[in-house]
Amino acid sequence: MSRQVDPARRAAQDAEDWALISAIGRGDQQALATLYQRHYDTLYRFVLRVTRQVDMVEDVINEVMMVVWQQAARAEPRALASTWILAIAHRKALRSFSRAGQTTDGLDDDDPRFGVEAVGLQGVDATDLLHKALAVLTPDQRAVMELVYEQGLHYSDIAEMLGCPENTVKTRVFHARRKLRAAWPALTGAEMPEATTEGSELP
Repeated sequence: MSRQVDPARRAAQDAEDWALISAIGRGDQQALATLYQRHYDTLYRFVLRVTRQVDMVEDVINEVMMVVWQQAARAEPRALASTWILAIAHRKALRSFSRAGQTTDGLDDDDPRFGVEAVGLQGVDATDLLHKALAVLTPDQRAVMELVYEQGLHYSDIAEMLGCPENTVKTRVFHARRKLRAAWPALTGAEMPEATTEGSELP
């Protein structure tokens, strides 16, 4: 489900994040450590959702923070700091996915590497339900679903973050929901609830 964050609290957190990034730009290593701690859980979940490779996650997070260190002095607060950091994480996660011998180029909704049969959804334990369900999605689809439903970002923000048209984001969400809906009965024995608006809850 999407996180409901009080706007005032989010604004305060973002101001703190950008203050840390400014300090990092001046070479403050303690500020980098603090920013790392503040965003570690979100980065871990996001990278794991995109790559589905536990052994990649720590390396990707370290790469993300290295980019933050290198770019902090030039970064401008034109968006949420968390969005800027997740944009870096998205690029690094997909690059690591490719380095592992896989590629997102040309993957589509019907790619045989992503489907109920390919990931063995039948009879899955309930604790692995969401993780297994997301396995039917391509990495780009998993990324946008995480950004929409977990981070609560709007399509326009995600499009700017990923450097693609807003309609591309909408299309990825549409195909992702279609694939999840098709796989859901095999997981739960029930139809997937409808979600008709941006930011609606996933089951």
